[in-house]
Amino acid sequence: MESFVRLVLPLLFVVGQLGTLGAGKSLVLIGGALSDGNVRIWSKIIELAGGRDVARIGIVTAASADPIDSAIYYRDMLLSYGALEAYFIPVHEANKTANADPEVVDNILRMSGFIFGGGDQARIITSFYNDGRVESPALAAIRSVYDNGGSISGISAGLSCQPWAVMIMDGISYNALLNGAFPAGEQTGASDLVYDPFGGIGMMNDYALDSHFSERGREGRLIRLIADTRSQAFGVQYGFGVDEDTALVVYDVNTTQATGEVIGVAGALVLDLSNANVDETAPYFRIDGIVAHYLTQGDRIDLVTRVVDFDTSWKANLAGNEQNQYAVASTDIFAGVTGSNYKSEFTLVSSSLFDASVDVTTTGRTKEKGPEFLLTFIESSGSSGYGGISPVTDRREISYTNLVITIQGQ
Repeated sequence: MESFVRLVLPLLFVVGQLGTLGAGKSLVLIGGALSDGNVRIWSKIIELAGGRDVARIGIVTAASADPIDSAIYYRDMLLSYGALEAYFIPVHEANKTANADPEVVDNILRMSGFIFGGGDQARIITSFYNDGRVESPALAAIRSVYDNGGSISGISAGLSCQPWAVMIMDGISYNALLNGAFPAGEQTGASDLVYDPFGGIGMMNDYALDSHFSERGREGRLIRLIADTRSQAFGVQYGFGVDEDTALVVYDVNTTQATGEVIGVAGALVLDLSNANVDETAPYFRIDGIVAHYLTQGDRIDLVTRVVDFDTSWKANLAGNEQNQYAVASTDIFAGVTGSNYKSEFTLVSSSLFDASVDVTTTGRTKEKGPEFLLTFIESSGSSGYGGISPVTDRREISYTNLVITIQGQ
């Protein structure tokens, strides 16, 4: 395997001068299924790494079952969008010793940004940490570039591995609500919610992260993950779920000026459980006081205060301009995106509340029974929704803030 890596490396190496890094480090967190033609996101990756003909981007494909093939794909895409250099970082499970190779470390230190590809986020942890969860020289070098103003982009598993907080690994929403969250190795079923209690690689503080979010109906699993782990050493009160072909771009990461901006096809859900209460006496999982914000193209959020700034270049306040009397309800709230439906049930139901002139609450139920979980969506005094025709999809899209959610098993 290593001889093949050496053969591939020259194809991924282009000589050039290191570009000037920006003042603040940045993240481009992509929910997966990034299309080759998504100019907004690919261009943002290049821009934050220094710009066209300047950006030097290190490629991490350790999450992939075929890291070399994946690296070739990312090399071709990055160069086609204007990167000066796309360097394959040859650290993966079959070549783990490269994580301490001085030549690899030196090459990493020449980079201005990095892209982490998809697959299985556990492979990234295995590849870049040594026994005892000791950070490898390769990961330390990536962190050094990042902390000095570099950028990191992560797609799917490459997104999920980025938090300091507990790292989600597997599971579906219904099983998460039914059985709770399990540290890796302690799960009892194939669809249980599994997480790494020691977190990801630590590039973003304060938020748990999840990918392929609305498309796979993962809202319930992120809520339960945060609820079950927020008192743990690597627990947090907040989370982001990012949809496919969509990015949450984080500027000035881990500072008091940190902001997030959504770009792309769909959106990102922000979950705030800081004032949520779990009823420990209930026979099944019951929680109230979850606050949710859903952001679409151009919306921004202050990551310290969680105040949302809607993109009013194409959205308008829906208060008094609702298109329907009543909100939508669902009997399969975690259905995800299926068939011709381009919105998940959760997104459709929650956003419909802001496009309804009469309803101020609506509900969604799990299709599974015994128990069934009932989600209630409530407009509060601080809630607002903005909508319009998206310049990305040419469809009507709705963003919202301060939606209150309760979940009750029954």
